[in-house]
Amino acid sequence: MYCNFNEMMESIRTKADKKIVAVAAAHDHEVLECAAKAKKEQLADFILIGNTEKIKEILTSLGENPDKWKIVEEPDDAKAAIKAVELASAKKADALMKGLLHTSVFLRALFQKEYGLVPLKALVSQVTVTEFPAQNRLVLITDCAVNVTPTYSEKVQILSNAVSLAHRLGMDCPKAACITPVEVINEKMPETIDAAMLSKANDRGQIKGCLVDGPLALDNALSKEAARAKSIESPVAGQADILLMPNLCTGNALDKSLRYFAELKTGSAVIGANVPIIMTSRSDSAQNKLHAVALSVL
Repeated sequence: MYCNFNEMMESIRTKADKKIVAVAAAHDHEVLECAAKAKKEQLADFILIGNTEKIKEILTSLGENPDKWKIVEEPDDAKAAIKAVELASAKKADALMKGLLHTSVFLRALFQKEYGLVPLKALVSQVTVTEFPAQNRLVLITDCAVNVTPTYSEKVQILSNAVSLAHRLGMDCPKAACITPVEVINEKMPETIDAAMLSKANDRGQIKGCLVDGPLALDNALSKEAARAKSIESPVAGQADILLMPNLCTGNALDKSLRYFAELKTGSAVIGANVPIIMTSRSDSAQNKLHAVALSVL
């Protein structure tokens, strides 16, 4: 099991078969800086789709030789996104990365049925992975960026996506906490009812591959001392591997708090499609973007 991003990246470096990431609208300094660092770290190879002249200019400014990169000319953002999706559909790329184009344009191409990248009834969701130095381990938080107010059935799929990534990180049976403001069921807080339903569904084998408990507040999900103080007995409390957020607003605020208050190392992955998707924020540090590439490669 990986305890931090350095262990994860070192494991990826040892693999002879390098994954290929197709970047849509790659003519962006920050995106190419991330790609150059990832290539130098031997994490992945890239196909850069976009304005060839601008891509070469940026690569040169980064000290890279453009002739050593595969570049596909397509200056139109929508067509660049389609080209990236086509490459993934044809299995000529293993992951997709959003460059300098609107998220809606990027996702519209991804969801086009003729390419078959998003299975019928599948739900695409985002997972933030953070290092938790106090306990020397990784913790997954979902969904912080895609699904705004997920229903119970959507939370089941969001949890399933996170569990699949947790397994890739070496967690055989990850412990998932359904986060709410309190650890008791309150009919005025619908998220506590969803949490209880998810927990019971897991008890009955309807949600597999993990242990689920909730409702749990953030403190007793991560701290055994907090759980003891509130007399909570649970195989998940105090040692949660996955934090299932009640909604995007809560998840997004926690995600940014990790970076700007706690200054923890993070990375994000968008999963649920047949290929992983890299959609980093422009405000992310270069290191956190590198972690996102590593997660998607994993």
